[in-house]
Amino acid sequence: MDIRDIERGFRDAALRDGDAAFRRFLAILEPNAPECPECRVVLTKVSMRTKTVVSLMGSGEVERGYYECPSGHGHFIPCDDIAGVGGTSFTPGVKHAVSKLASAGSFEWASETLAEIAGVYVSPKESQRISEAAGKAIESSIKGRIETAMQPVSPRSDGDDSAAHIVPIASTMYIQYDGTGIPMTGKALDGRGGKQADGSAKTREVKLGCIFTQTAFDKKGRPVRDDKSTSYVGAIENSVSFGWRIYAEASRRNLLAYKRVAVLGDGAKWIWSVADLHFPDAIQIIDLYHAKKHLHGLVRTIFLDQKSQDSATEEWMQLLDAGEIEELVTKMRAVDGLDEEQADELSTESNYFASNADRMRYKKFKDEGLFVGSGVIEAGCKSVIGRRLKQSGMFWGLRGANAMVTLRCADLSCNEELYDHFEPESKFSQQTAS
Repeated sequence: MDIRDIERGFRDAALRDGDAAFRRFLAILEPNAPECPECRVVLTKVSMRTKTVVSLMGSGEVERGYYECPSGHGHFIPCDDIAGVGGTSFTPGVKHAVSKLASAGSFEWASETLAEIAGVYVSPKESQRISEAAGKAIESSIKGRIETAMQPVSPRSDGDDSAAHIVPIASTMYIQYDGTGIPMTGKALDGRGGKQADGSAKTREVKLGCIFTQTAFDKKGRPVRDDKSTSYVGAIENSVSFGWRIYAEASRRNLLAYKRVAVLGDGAKWIWSVADLHFPDAIQIIDLYHAKKHLHGLVRTIFLDQKSQDSATEEWMQLLDAGEIEELVTKMRAVDGLDEEQADELSTESNYFASNADRMRYKKFKDEGLFVGSGVIEAGCKSVIGRRLKQSGMFWGLRGANAMVTLRCADLSCNEELYDHFEPESKFSQQTAS
């Protein structure tokens, strides 16, 4: 006797009873006198039609009324519309479950896992179609927010003190964003240059952003990220479009109410262009790890013996940690006796530190209780994007990749209400059901 088989037997029996009850419930969702959504004239019933519905309890047939509009606005099946199965066999519950699973693993894994756990089979291809549609639906909602964020703000009239009613939030809002490449199909790479030996590309960059808050500190006085405060946004798009995306999310997170906002990132110019445009009052901080990486790389290039490398590293690292960037740059530029390649590297790196000096006041930032590392977005590039979209053998089309990026961001964010946008509101939901 295998207890697992017995347990599955009880589960299957419970699901059969639940499925039968659920299908009876679907059959009574039909309104008494459904009206045409276009002209509000009572629809005429033409016939009863049967379809197979797949729910979290199983699959079975449901009989529903098929109506037409006397004024010529077409045919309708109100029951399907209310139940969320119009144009599909899958209930919203199944689509939600499939999307959550497909967000976490491959479409094959999602199909197998749902069958194992719930006894409901949805093919890998159907899992892909459902989850991509879910990502597209969520993205449609996000696009609405972006369009709202892009609208010009009307100047306040004299005497309008609405801003005074904003209660400042004591915690700090952090905004971080970066890019990471994912493998794409040949069609999605047509005409794009890349880092391959022949100048071609194998990947396209996903721009990923995260927003979180910080209120408390640990016993050593170091800032601690607020629990369940992180939300993600991302897409394969240019920096201008992404700038509006991350700004719309910050606005949704009540950006203007925070007394302190900080943008953290590496030295990429697009990161700071976005910050200057959308978050002009934010504190800008270059990730300390990236700054140290630049410093170590320069030291190894311009000093060939270990003793000189160790000496320069110790002295320069102290200046970097103290945020004394002007003195650091002076010491860098005082190094002489370099060949042309070394001199070019020194010029490039010293300019990097000089131009980012105000973003590298690390002692000051730490004294003010701020994070100086962009570890959250670095980890996000791996956990949100890499873990799902960079698995072995995967190659993505542009539409599928963006849908999955959107789904992953929604799934791993603190704002899971985005899942509410899977299904459009029913055209018949306000009418009385029998």
